[in-house]
Amino acid sequence: MKPTPPAEAATLEALYRGYHGWLLSWLRRRVQCSHYAADVAQDTFIRLLATGPYVAPCEPQAYLATVARRLLMDKGRRQRLEQAYLEELKLCAACMDHAPSPEQILQAVQVLEAIDRALAQMKPRVRESFVLRHLEGLDQTQIAQRLGVSVRTVQHDLVEALLACDRCAQA
Repeated sequence: MKPTPPAEAATLEALYRGYHGWLLSWLRRRVQCSHYAADVAQDTFIRLLATGPYVAPCEPQAYLATVARRLLMDKGRRQRLEQAYLEELKLCAACMDHAPSPEQILQAVQVLEAIDRALAQMKPRVRESFVLRHLEGLDQTQIAQRLGVSVRTVQHDLVEALLACDRCAQA
């Protein structure tokens, strides 16, 4: 094959006309896929368009090869990142099998709203007993000491609180 004389590259259009074919064949040898090579060749010239005012390179082939090589590296990095992201999504999907369904979430929210309504209607000491028992995990003796009442009063308050929650859940 005869070497062709270097093409004129004074403008971006001239660079494209003179070196697109060369860049395409150069890329085909490296990526083993003519479609992918064509995409990268086009991306190379798009990158040159996006960089601002065109300055004619001294070595057009070396310049185009450098830009194309960097695009290939960027695409490789992007593919590795996408692959890692997909693998992470697969792991999350496996965890999602154990996640509650939307119906279960709705039901839980409705129960919590009913408990909130019930708490709003309770006497302050009854509400405090309920919160200390079910949210803070204190036993009846600890609640009695904290509130300064008897254990029997705490038992009565907790029964009253549970009945109020049950009534709100039924409504």
